[in-house]
Amino acid sequence: MFIRKLTSTDAFVAIDLTDVAGTGVVRCAPKILQGGARDLARSTTYALAVLERRETGISAGINAAPDGRDTAVAAFVAEVAGWDVDYRLVAAKGVDTGSLEAIESAAATVPDAVLLAVGAVAAGLTACPDAGTAVVDGSAGPELTAELTARGLAVIDAEQPLTAEADLLFVGSKVGTIDHGVADQLQVRAVVPTGPLPLTTRAVAHCRRSGVLALPDFVTTAGPLIGDADTVRDAVTNLISSVVGHADGPVLAACERAEAFLAGWQTELPFGRPMAA
Repeated sequence: MFIRKLTSTDAFVAIDLTDVAGTGVVRCAPKILQGGARDLARSTTYALAVLERRETGISAGINAAPDGRDTAVAAFVAEVAGWDVDYRLVAAKGVDTGSLEAIESAAATVPDAVLLAVGAVAAGLTACPDAGTAVVDGSAGPELTAELTARGLAVIDAEQPLTAEADLLFVGSKVGTIDHGVADQLQVRAVVPTGPLPLTTRAVAHCRRSGVLALPDFVTTAGPLIGDADTVRDAVTNLISSVVGHADGPVLAACERAEAFLAGWQTELPFGRPMAA
């Protein structure tokens, strides 16, 4: 993992693996933290690996005030487009879709929010096929609620979703939302991430001890990396099916699967698994 800083504007790209094509997101705000970008890049690397794609996860940050955003984004695009490696980025917070020009990932025919919802719900139902209720933290928007309803799950309206009783909890509002203390209060059968790294390392361990299935975020959120809704549903279902019964839990099993693929073409594995501290 390394940070490549730009010279034409105050921006950087966190790059997990060297000398390979990369996929990730770019965000723009007055201050984008490099630590968060590193976490996103690592999570994306593992997502690409479980999908058996020989690419690196990347995550870019453009530090700019609102009145200087357009100029900063344009400078960022021009410089990165001239690099000698093929990086493709998705516009995220603070960046307009279509503004990345030559380095923007090809737009899917289905919006990313829909593909995310399709994959997350497929993951939850694969882990708990007889699930009938779900609680959400609101991070995935109305697309998730629509997909849950379409798949026959009742969405419970809860003021405190992290401690509500349901079959499935969909969570992803921020990194480390569920720490070990929150994990001990969960009243669900499975936690389905809808954003990067919502569970800490200790939370994953506590979930395993208490019998709560904590699913790997780099699988449950992989929908936008895959394509159309049917392909997303099939791919995520197959991946979760392959790890859900692992003795060490789905998260570690998925990490091992990603690392086995990476070991086939990288001389060294990335240091540190994609989990919040």
